[in-house]
Amino acid sequence: MIKRVLAFFFGIALGIGLAMLIGWTLFPMDHEEITPASMRSDYQAEYVRLVATTYRADGNLSRAEARLRALQGIPYTSPLVELTERWIAEHRDADLILPLVELAQALDVATTAMAAYSAGGE
Repeated sequence: MIKRVLAFFFGIALGIGLAMLIGWTLFPMDHEEITPASMRSDYQAEYVRLVATTYRADGNLSRAEARLRALQGIPYTSPLVELTERWIAEHRDADLILPLVELAQALDVATTAMAAYSAGGE
């Protein structure tokens, strides 16, 4: 019985050790390939939301602009505008939309759909 338990834990330890050797040494992941532009669209939408929320908290427009540029949209504000207008059309909660509108206005890309949120809500 004890031999089986020891063999089981030895097998687990060996498996973890091999996985770490393979993942960290033989085939390490290239972190430079991971960019916001390479994410799925739903993750990109969450990224844009978080950029807007962070801008609302710290007011650092240059940092927010750099983070939006990482999405490689042409123009760089297009992911922000597209997400904001889509969420307005979907009648999402104003608490989600307002930070997006504030960032868009700070970047001088406010649209007519965003005008209802300019005064602070629908």
